[in-house]
Parts: sequence; structure tokens; C-alpha cells
Amino acid sequence: MYIHQPDDNRVPGVNAWFSTEFNRHNTWFKQSKTWIEYLRRCQHLLQQGKYVADVCYFIGEDAPMMTGARNPELPEGYSYDYINAEVILNRLSVEDGKFVLPDGTSYRVMVLPPMNTMRPELLAKIEQLVTQGGVVFGQAPDKSPSLANFPESDRQVKELAEKLWGAEIDNNTQIKKYGNGFVVDELDLKSTLETLNVEKDVNYKSDVPVLWTHRNMPGMEIYFLTNQSEEEVNFEPSFRVSGMKPQLWNAVTGEIRFLNEYTEVNGRTSVPLKMEAHRSWFVVFINNDENIGNGFEKNFPEFKQIQTVETEWTVDFQNKDIGPKAPVKFKSLPDWSLSDNEKIKFYSGTATYETSFELNNIPENEELFINLGNVGVMAKVRINGQDIGGTWIAPYRLKATEFFKKGTNKIEIEVVNLWRNQLIKDKKLPKEDRYTWHLVDDIREDEEPHSSGLIGPVTVEMIGK
Repeated sequence: MYIHQPDDNRVPGVNAWFSTEFNRHNTWFKQSKTWIEYLRRCQHLLQQGKYVADVCYFIGEDAPMMTGARNPELPEGYSYDYINAEVILNRLSVEDGKFVLPDGTSYRVMVLPPMNTMRPELLAKIEQLVTQGGVVFGQAPDKSPSLANFPESDRQVKELAEKLWGAEIDNNTQIKKYGNGFVVDELDLKSTLETLNVEKDVNYKSDVPVLWTHRNMPGMEIYFLTNQSEEEVNFEPSFRVSGMKPQLWNAVTGEIRFLNEYTEVNGRTSVPLKMEAHRSWFVVFINNDENIGNGFEKNFPEFKQIQTVETEWTVDFQNKDIGPKAPVKFKSLPDWSLSDNEKIKFYSGTATYETSFELNNIPENEELFINLGNVGVMAKVRINGQDIGGTWIAPYRLKATEFFKKGTNKIEIEVVNLWRNQLIKDKKLPKEDRYTWHLVDDIREDEEPHSSGLIGPVTVEMIGK
């Protein structure tokens, strides 16, 4: 979608019609640095070391086949990867009971899809890998999917399958021993992993709406966790890590600190975590403590409110074509979308809030923060004429220790929302009266404008004792 303002003399252009429109015409583009910095930090960490997965799902040999299915579904607490025939034939080996790729990535169990076909050369390679110590989960194939060397190919598949799946079953474990490895076709996948003593990589209650991934490198275990819900989550995941100290790496701010509240039992480390709505954390296990913040007694201490900013705000809407012509006075901090003034209700773009307030109580030797409460959708903050940074995700809190002073303090908050509110308004107008044009939209006729602006409350905080 491309948004064009009628008074814009630049040559319009149209990006791809799918995915997110991302260019200098976005309302929030000039404030996107903090979000891009978050993406940059995440991408850097998620390229370190090797991806950790306990199960690889063979995708089969049908064509075209770009990915596979998790059938059976992976039990909670484990991660997976897909693998194809070419990799199995040319790159896969077995070391210490694990399937291993040349780069060091390894898997404990290979799951075969519920298909009854496999080329004889591939099944021969799998038989070799099981003999060397690999574990294969799934049912035996009975023929080749190819007519190459038919009918000899089918005979070879049946013969190899009878050898592998015809091994004697252990009545105690319900798995079949073959060479140094195992074939499993009598148990479910969860029971198989438990029988093989493959502990969950990350373990927490199933109703916690958190996703995770794990990468490791020598001396470091990197876990990325994301809260997928609109609510705050407090939980205590247990990680398959021992002998290392947990650290919290905050990709939003770039800060790193110790997580001092943790327990280690039976080779696993449990760490209490707090995640606001849509929050993500990197929990990194490493014994290097150079340039690391000491952290707190509790992993996530409460913040103590010192003062609420309750003075009148002057709000200047930057785009005078669609917003109020003159600055507006706000005695409180209303959501634009609830305004009776349509130029505010449907406004899309940037607005600058200004106020001054008295701060007479500044605790000594304490870090101070400004908390914007709720913001729709991004904000940059200046205190006493100095930029202190931007914020785009809850909690909308920024460090401000060195910027506040005793007495009168001036705050300027530049807030930007999405284009969608203006599009909603334009949808209700004749085409000749619209401020924007676009090629594709999904605006509903009855859609209400979305929450926007500085909604607050704006407070000055410190970490509680």
C-alpha cells in the first residue's frame, strides 16, 4: 500500500502489494530507529552459535516439497527442524547417539512421515545411521516412490525395512534395538523422548503463552522467549542448563544484567521471569561477568512512583492539513480515538506534547525513570531540552536520572501513530474528498479509529526498595 498526500510533489512509487509497507512515507518512519535497533540486536544474537533441536522431521521425497509437517506433533518443551533426503544422504552422520551435520548441528531423534514409500538408497543410508547409533521414529516403508530400477527397487525397500523394523522389541522400553541405535514404532513421540532420557529443553506450564528458541555456542546458551499475549506473564521456566549463571539481555534497550534469582536442581536451572504484553527477553547462560550489570535481589523489582505529572499539556499536531490548525490544550491525556473533534479522532501522524512541572523530591543515589503509561504507538522524549530516547513497546519507560533536576522540569514528548485512522476516515468520504489514495486496503466500513496519542499517566519513578 502506498500513501500519497495531494500536496506532495515527489514522484510517487508503489512497493510490493503484500507484507508491510516500509519506507519514508510511513507516519512512524522517523521514529523507527529504536524498533530497528531491537531487530538488529535480535538478529545478531539469533545468528550466534548453532540452533538447538532434539527432533528432525524428514519431509519425505514427494515433489515439490519445500517443507514438511510435524506428524506426530512435537511434545511441549522440545524444538525441531526439518531435514530432506539430500541432506540425509550426503551430510548426515552419527556421533554419540546423535544425528550430526558437518556444521555441528545435531538431533536426537529422526521422525519419518506417515508415508509408505522411500527410495532404497535413502533407506540404506538410514539403516547405516541407525547401526551407528541413530534413533528413528516412525513406520516402515514398503516400496519405492520411484520407478527407477523397478521392481528391484521395491524388493530392496522391503528387505531393508524387514531388517530394521523386524528387530526384537525390548519389553521394558517398547523400542527396538538395531546395531547401536534404535527403531521406534510402538510408542508415541513424547514417551520415546522420555524413554531415551531426552529431557525437555525448556519446561513451563502449558497455559503460559510464551514461545522460545535456543542457540548454543562454546561457553554460552542463548534462549529467546516471546510473550505472545496481550497480558503480562509471570512464570518460572526450567532450562536444560547447569553450571552457568543466567543473564537478562534486553534487545529493546541493549542492557545486560544478571538474573540473581534462580535455582539449579538435577542439572536444570529455573529462572523466575516477568514479561509484559508482547515482551521478549534473551535469557543467556554464561559465566563471563565482564561489563555486566549486577542486577537486583529480585529478577524484576517493582518500580516506585515518585510523582505523577498532572499539569496541563499543550499539544501541537504537526500535519495541519488533517489535524487542528492551532495547538490544543489537554488538562488530562485523552485517547485521540475517543475525541469529539474529528480532526483529532481520525488524526494520523505526529503530535508534540509539552508541559512543565515541579519535581522537588529527587532521592539521592537512585536511578530515575520517566514512564509514559500508555502510548499509541511510538514516542520520543526530551527533558529540559535534552533527548533521552524513544520507546515503542510497553512498558513505555526510559531512564532519565541525569536529565531531571530539582525544581521546574520541561517535558516534550513527540508521539506518532499509524496511518490507519486517516484511512478509516477517508473510507467514509467520496474519492474526490479523500486525503490519501492506495491500491489495496482492508479497511472495514464500520471500523473504528485505533487507540492513539499519549494516553499516560506520565510518572517519575525509581526502583522500589
